Amino acid sequence: MLILSCERILNMSSTDFVERWEIIDRITHLLNLLGILIAIISGLPQLQLTVLGFDLGGQFRWITDYIGGEGVRRILHRYVTTGLISVAIVLHVLSFGLRKTKSSILFTYKDLRGLVEYYKHKFLKAPKPILGFHVPGEKLLYWVVVTCIPVLGATGLAMWMRIFFLDYEILRLIHRIVFIVLTLFIAIHFILNIVFREQWQPLKAMFIDGRVTRKWVEQYHPKAIEEATSLDRRKTIKMFLWTIPLISLGYLFSTLLQASKYQVGEIIIEPSEVMVGKAFTISTEVTNTGYREDTFTLQLLLDGKPIGEKQITLLDGETDLVVFKATVNEVGRHTIEVNGVSKTFEAVEAPPPIEPEIAERFRKLLPEAYEFSPVMKEGKIVYYEVYNAEGMLIGYGFHEKVYAPTDRLILTGIVDLNYRIKAIDVDRMKPDIHLHNEKIIEPEFENQFIGLTIEEIGLYPEGRIDAVSGATISSTQVVELVRKALAEIQSSS
Repeated sequence: MLILSCERILNMSSTDFVERWEIIDRITHLLNLLGILIAIISGLPQLQLTVLGFDLGGQFRWITDYIGGEGVRRILHRYVTTGLISVAIVLHVLSFGLRKTKSSILFTYKDLRGLVEYYKHKFLKAPKPILGFHVPGEKLLYWVVVTCIPVLGATGLAMWMRIFFLDYEILRLIHRIVFIVLTLFIAIHFILNIVFREQWQPLKAMFIDGRVTRKWVEQYHPKAIEEATSLDRRKTIKMFLWTIPLISLGYLFSTLLQASKYQVGEIIIEPSEVMVGKAFTISTEVTNTGYREDTFTLQLLLDGKPIGEKQITLLDGETDLVVFKATVNEVGRHTIEVNGVSKTFEAVEAPPPIEPEIAERFRKLLPEAYEFSPVMKEGKIVYYEVYNAEGMLIGYGFHEKVYAPTDRLILTGIVDLNYRIKAIDVDRMKPDIHLHNEKIIEPEFENQFIGLTIEEIGLYPEGRIDAVSGATISSTQVVELVRKALAEIQSSS
């Protein structure tokens, strides 16, 4: 039986076959299919689709790692997909210009009825419809692809090249919905072509040899031959049909393949008051405004002299923060520059370092305190900024001396970032000093201040502090100094 079948195939003349797809059509089909498959595979990790609380897109995140990382995924989804589908479109237009015969590809209401009848025949044993060159399902898929690809291209290029004719989130939503629709239609179409055995032959012809047997045409597409009509198109029209998309494609890729570009944002200097001999930070945002991943070198200049350099690798469209550290040794105006973006600042004399005794008092009140930065006003220290070991601001400290008629006291306090008293200590100025009432340095008096704001601090009944009996004047002065310290901190921080 196998030998007879082989002999029958060998004896078939060329007239037993019908050319369904020319070579240019087959190349178009292959490029389009390959481009769409790569777009689907590389687009699934970015789907960001949650259905009933289930992160569907998250199930495909592994694809990014498998194909070599986010940079490779973007190259595939953007350059490779755009290139393959663009060439396929040009060839498709060219094939229409050079074709000698045509068959209707329009999807009409009659085709919709034919689509229903076709699947009723396949699944419900209804009478077989009489079909032409294209089955209704092919026409439907064709117009789904023709509709979806321009929308995907327009929204994708708009997001890629940052030409936002709509809000970015709306563009991304449209891109995602159309992507899902196209993926579903293609998947369903090819599954049905594999399930229906009679579609194997045209499926092979679509991508490989372009031919189907005349017997197959007469059995499944009896109207195909009568649909084919001769075309007589002038060469000028043919020329414009394929040169216009070629020029457009060339312009697109000449733009996308331009050298990478980047943009340096505004320079931010911290702290805002730069002190001589003290390190300060220079930070700026850098954005890759090109169309592919690249590495950029950033150079820091201080008064025109290079003092630092960093390299940063960014994906296309990505923004990251670059931070430098520097010091200046002279009081006065200085200029910082990062790759053409500059900022002028004033450097001032650094305040004297905190006295060890005061630092020790602060650490007793706030054990996590590590570093203290004096804040000056009119040449005097008015309070201290308190930092932890990681360099984060965790509060403010004040240290005052209280000279009352009968008492000599030292007042030390910590204020939190919400300007409430966090801890406070009242102590005698020297160990041998006699106090009129020792209760003024005991926790019972000190703890009344904890958690209070400047509005709440005052002697009863105006405020919430009870004065120490026999030391009312000293209590009043302590309260006033705490209020003064809080006022200074709130107005200057």
